[in-house]
Amino acid sequence: MTAVVDVLAALEERAGASDADRTQWLLARAQGITATEVRDLWLRKRTARSLIEEKLTFLRATTPEELEAAARATFIDSKYTAWGRSQEPVIAAVVQSVFPYLAPESRVFRSAENDRWLGSPDGIGIDPAGELVVSEIKTSKHDVRAGMSSYDRAGYFVQMTWIMRVTGARRCLYVTEQHDSDWQDRGGQHQEPSPVGLVPTMEWISYNSELARDLEQLADGFLVALDAARAGDESAAPAIDEELDTLAVNYLRGLDAEKQGKQLKESSYRAIVALVDAGEPVVQESPLARVSWSPEVVEEQPVSAVDVVRARSEAPGGLYERLEQARDDVEQARAALEREQWAVDAHEAQFIEQSGVERVVVKKSALRVTAAKSTKETKA
Repeated sequence: MTAVVDVLAALEERAGASDADRTQWLLARAQGITATEVRDLWLRKRTARSLIEEKLTFLRATTPEELEAAARATFIDSKYTAWGRSQEPVIAAVVQSVFPYLAPESRVFRSAENDRWLGSPDGIGIDPAGELVVSEIKTSKHDVRAGMSSYDRAGYFVQMTWIMRVTGARRCLYVTEQHDSDWQDRGGQHQEPSPVGLVPTMEWISYNSELARDLEQLADGFLVALDAARAGDESAAPAIDEELDTLAVNYLRGLDAEKQGKQLKESSYRAIVALVDAGEPVVQESPLARVSWSPEVVEEQPVSAVDVVRARSEAPGGLYERLEQARDDVEQARAALEREQWAVDAHEAQFIEQSGVERVVVKKSALRVTAAKSTKETKA
């Protein structure tokens, strides 16, 4: 019990403002980089420059009025975000009815390693095994369950990984509610959609340490640029061609996907062979794949070899001797040809003259794209 209390107490010490006070909540988030911002930078949904400018409106505010103005300027509401806010406490109550130890949460938390790494989990608790866990709640008109294409496009795994990195949790309960996106007036009361399912989908997502290390590098690089901009020294941050950087990152991601795809392909192929290799042909076709297997056919065939000793003993007179002499003649003729060619080349060298211009590649162009040095050092 003491260990559990210590974990929660340590996390409590790193808690900041609640979104109940939106201005202070936004100000706290402006001090560092949050899970949503890490996700958006990782997916290139927004640029570092636009995020820096947004944060500077808070960091440079000197009066409560300026803070309120900054909060209003960053407040972008829609029917979708309004629906998410109204449903979150409802869904959180359902979550707690299933997992009583997961209490709803609305505050900004700082990482123990870097107090500018920030995250706002939707729930926090200690599971029956005594481990810290968090939750993340999402509503969407799309099916954003883990593994779906909409889930990958939204970057929710990146967001949850950062939240786990900040809090120290290693599991996150990912809770999703899909709605029908029907915003028609329902009896003159409200214009809001209906959930597709009776209860939200709940899935446990595990921490990915490799991704977390990459996100740390992204976060630290952003914070360096933010500090430089705040100090008015934008030249301190190197100029980055964002299009080139995006292409390079996509290339590296493609390499990683290619490597993972190769491993999956090869392991699956070996497993298929092991499964069907029973000596009989196999043909199977489903709506997704067709497999046909033809077993190996083995035949015995004669193998021949020359009995050289016997062949020599029974050879007509001089047969092998003439062969050796012919080989010697060929070698002598080849040596003579090389000598005469050298003589001709030396003679013709005296008559060389320029007859034109030819483009010759003396050094080929080279492109090498690798992960940033700091990223590789962190992974080592």
